[in-house]
Amino acid sequence: MKRSLLYLISVLILLSPVYSQFKNLTKQLKSKAAEKVKEVVDENVKPLTIDYNIKKIHYNPLKSLTKLKLDIQFNGYNPNKIGVALDRIEFDLYINEKHASKFYNDKKIKIPKNNSFTFDEIAELKVNTIGKAVFDAIIKKKAKYQIDGTYHLDTQFGNFKLKAKLVEREI
Repeated sequence: MKRSLLYLISVLILLSPVYSQFKNLTKQLKSKAAEKVKEVVDENVKPLTIDYNIKKIHYNPLKSLTKLKLDIQFNGYNPNKIGVALDRIEFDLYINEKHASKFYNDKKIKIPKNNSFTFDEIAELKVNTIGKAVFDAIIKKKAKYQIDGTYHLDTQFGNFKLKAKLVEREI
């Protein structure tokens, strides 16, 4: 029993450097695959055109003096010959050049090839984060909105993040 246990331990000690080399090789392959995917995307994929509308501003001072919600509808067009499904998107909302909110879409969004698409999101804002001047600009509908997005594509080679400035305009 002691002999077989000693044999097993010595085999594990001998194989551990080999395992670490394979582990590093896997990381290198994933890294090279990620670089190749990025090259192909940069060369062959046209950017999506995305616009948005603030459908509704929810503010109820009786419930909370410091919170408001924006219902945002995104409208876009995919000029590419292939459709894509985005697994999740992170949004950074800037109002009058001040970071106002970070919100997420964890639902899969299907973007058809050579076609239009829409999806809705809700951004929650806090007055202590955005400041009183920006808050008043939102309520009076005289604010400059900028939305940046980070698309997450899950593939067999790993998760790829694509950052983009989605849209900027004054409402």
